[in-house]
Amino acid sequence: MKEQSTTKGFAVLSVAGMMVKILSLLYVPLLLSIIGDEGYGIYAAAYDIFSLVYVMTSSGMQVAISKQVSELIALNNPKDAIKTFKLARFMLMIMGFLAAIIVLISASRIANSTGNSKSYYAILALTPAMVVTSILAAYRGYFQGLSIMTPTAVSQIIEQITNIIFSLVFAYIMMKQSVDLGAAGGTIGTAIGALIAAYYLSKVYKKSKDMKFKYNEESITVRRLSNKTLLKRLFKYGFPITLSSGMQYLGAVIDLTIVKRRLEVAGIYLVKDRNIKYSILSKYRTLLYVPLTIIAALSSALLPAISRAMVLKNKKEVKEKIDFALKISYIVSIPSAVGLAVLSKEIYRLIKYGAGYEIMTYGAIIVVFMAIVQIQTTILQSINKLYIVIVSLGIGIVAKLVANYYLVAIPSLNINGAVIGSLLCFLIPMIINNIALNSALKVRISLIKVAIKPTAAAVLMAIVIKVLNFNFGVILKFVGDTYILSSIFTIISIGIGMMVYLYGLVLTGGITKKDMDALPNKITKILPRFISHRLR
Repeated sequence: MKEQSTTKGFAVLSVAGMMVKILSLLYVPLLLSIIGDEGYGIYAAAYDIFSLVYVMTSSGMQVAISKQVSELIALNNPKDAIKTFKLARFMLMIMGFLAAIIVLISASRIANSTGNSKSYYAILALTPAMVVTSILAAYRGYFQGLSIMTPTAVSQIIEQITNIIFSLVFAYIMMKQSVDLGAAGGTIGTAIGALIAAYYLSKVYKKSKDMKFKYNEESITVRRLSNKTLLKRLFKYGFPITLSSGMQYLGAVIDLTIVKRRLEVAGIYLVKDRNIKYSILSKYRTLLYVPLTIIAALSSALLPAISRAMVLKNKKEVKEKIDFALKISYIVSIPSAVGLAVLSKEIYRLIKYGAGYEIMTYGAIIVVFMAIVQIQTTILQSINKLYIVIVSLGIGIVAKLVANYYLVAIPSLNINGAVIGSLLCFLIPMIINNIALNSALKVRISLIKVAIKPTAAAVLMAIVIKVLNFNFGVILKFVGDTYILSSIFTIISIGIGMMVYLYGLVLTGGITKKDMDALPNKITKILPRFISHRLR
């Protein structure tokens, strides 16, 4: 087991993350075929509650563990890095257990307060997962702090495959009783998947004890730290990170309540119809998070790298990592937004998402803002500007809730008003974070300049896809618009679009030979020759 570079760690997590998201996209239509749109609306509402609990108990601490472990390794103190992990694992287990007990007792009240009493059983079914995922977060934070991303990547795939199998089986069995029990069955695999993934990581951890660490000769003399000091540091990092992450999910839960109640004001009176509308919004969000998987992978690889550079006061490396992160964020998010918008109808049909593709056509642009805010958040956390993130996200969330309150109630907008609210939720923090980064690092980071080349390449891609779709449409009119043929044409459009975009990036200088050399050889070797030969 060896430490991986930022680019290699990013590549490993990206591949795993995309595999997990593809599995998730395949899972959703299968689940929809079992529990229907109403059931999926119930399922999504319960998962919003689970996500909030997970973030408040675990995800912020996972980042804090990664940050603290990476700093201790940089300072030649691996023993305290291991001790940090053990303390955090025990603490997270206790926090997860307490959270599960609270949710178990309050499940009925929580379900009623969000305007969806039928989500009661699904919330109950998710309580065991609150304990297991807390332990899982500790293991992942530890390996990420060591910059060893492969165990995390493998565990994500194991977790998702197990989750899908058991969730579909239980959803099918329990749907025979009622739609709310069917939705609850669709959540059971979450705990089982997390349990098996945690078991796998525990085995890898035992083997990693013999790992030899590289020592930094220029660092200060090693000074062992007490349990109290390590816990204090964990809370110092973990509290603001947890609070910032929790605010986003708390905003989502409040948003769930506001959106459903304001849909009634807009004239959608039946609970079933409101659940279906919310299901459309949830499916839209699920698709948005597919490209963001790569950004999440970049964040996981970036945070320990910048944290190490900061503790060693290597300003040059900090600047290089930040430039790399922003560049990759745009290279991934801009074509993703354009592709989702241009191919929204075709993609919805391909993955059998049913109605609601229109919301993606004009709402895909949010992917870009979400990606940049996620990377900015990681950078600010790495350089210890933890509370700026809370302020910027807080302002964005308030703007979103206010916008949704007024816009969703407009009959002509209804659920579409929530997209405008989401746009404000990320656009405002993006601007505030950029000002904070420029001030903290004493540099000028232009968000527009870095986006020009990826945007030009994405426009070229959109034109080619539009031409392809027109021709494919003509063919389908003559031979018959079947699902199989339509799906083949959609996949061809996506594949050609990716090649055109990559070629456009190379032509504009948006990606260079130096950029490609930093990636693992396995990735660079699959590049077509007509593209690799033009790299400069």
